Amino acid sequence: MFDTVLGLPVHTLVVHLVVVLLPLMALVTMVVAIVPRWRQRIAWLVVVADAGMVLVTFVARQSGLALQSQLGGRIAQEHAAIGINLIWFAIGLLAASVVVALARRSRGGGARLAAVLALVAAVLTTWWTIRVGHTGADAVWKGIVQRTNK
Repeated sequence: MFDTVLGLPVHTLVVHLVVVLLPLMALVTMVVAIVPRWRQRIAWLVVVADAGMVLVTFVARQSGLALQSQLGGRIAQEHAAIGINLIWFAIGLLAASVVVALARRSRGGGARLAAVLALVAAVLTTWWTIRVGHTGADAVWKGIVQRTNK
């Protein structure tokens, strides 16, 4: 199921969604937590989108494990070691967006606490996504780029 689509590894297709959309949803979650009008209107939509990102991140994880197995387990080991944990950051972002949605009508301490939680989750999720993406890109492209720069 997580191996290939039309002869291409699922991981190489899905990973781009994660690398682009997970940090974008982290930013959206943070902004919705900070802007009261947006928090009241679209907080639950953000929860749904963040839940979708958990699903996409899960598919990226499973397809990465399938690809790693297919390649013999020796390629991109650092990427695999840290990439397997990205799902927890996506779940943390989802949890923060639920807290923001629950505090959507609050104007006091509850809203501030939700905003701080969303900020922390957004920063950590973005940082980990960049770290995972960089190690993956490094594993795939570093040798190719070095050979073409001669």
